[in-house]
Amino acid sequence: MQNLGKPIAVGRTAEVFFWEGKVLKLGYPSSPSDWIEDEFSIGKHVQDMGLPVPKVYERVRINDREGIIFERIEGPSLLAELTHKPWKVNQYAKLLAELHVKIHAIPAPVHLGSQREWVKEEIIDAKEFLTSELQHEILALLDSLPDGNTLCHGDFHPGNIVMTKQGPVIIDWMTVSRGSAVGDVAITSLALKVGKAPVSAIAQQILNIIGNIFHSTYLKTYFQIHPEQQQLIRAWRIVMAASHLDVSEPEDRANLLNIIYAGLQGCGN
Repeated sequence: MQNLGKPIAVGRTAEVFFWEGKVLKLGYPSSPSDWIEDEFSIGKHVQDMGLPVPKVYERVRINDREGIIFERIEGPSLLAELTHKPWKVNQYAKLLAELHVKIHAIPAPVHLGSQREWVKEEIIDAKEFLTSELQHEILALLDSLPDGNTLCHGDFHPGNIVMTKQGPVIIDWMTVSRGSAVGDVAITSLALKVGKAPVSAIAQQILNIIGNIFHSTYLKTYFQIHPEQQQLIRAWRIVMAASHLDVSEPEDRANLLNIIYAGLQGCGN
């Protein structure tokens, strides 16, 4: 049994360790091996496409666990920078939008899972929180939205941007899919409006003050670059809010339901 030391990060599907000047992301024994294979494949793809991402070196098997060795990326997250330098809120929001545009400029590999399919499954799984009528209305709304073949990150927010000396680096590609760029923007919008950041109480107070500015500047910047997509954001926010109900905390779930109800009323006007 190889001694890996204490993990530097612990997630739902893997642990991360320092490894010979690099970083080792090691899945749990219960983690399906195809998850590791998919993350390795997409890591290589986005690296080859020129996105600012950690270099992917090799797949490994250590202590009967599947893992990947990545480039070691050092620096604070964009979230940490935002809480320490709130006067740069507009600059950082524009940066987030511009990085998102770069991701969406890349066609998704054909083998990637469909954004539409996983969203549909999650909405069906949220039946505990939606009436049958409301669930059918949201699924019909999803069916009415145009599909896409864009590379979608699926969890794009300031905590997944590392501000290195060489520039920002996008991390955490576990939730990548093939689908609609606006759907991916909707997930980020919800994360900024509803999600609770893992920060101190003081940092949270700062985010409460500047959060709306950051959110609106991010959306404004993105849709200045892609104005043709702006008309779809309300519908995608409804759909994505519904898809996150089953995995959200009660407080966040209430906010997501408010977004759904308000959005559907707006769509009906």
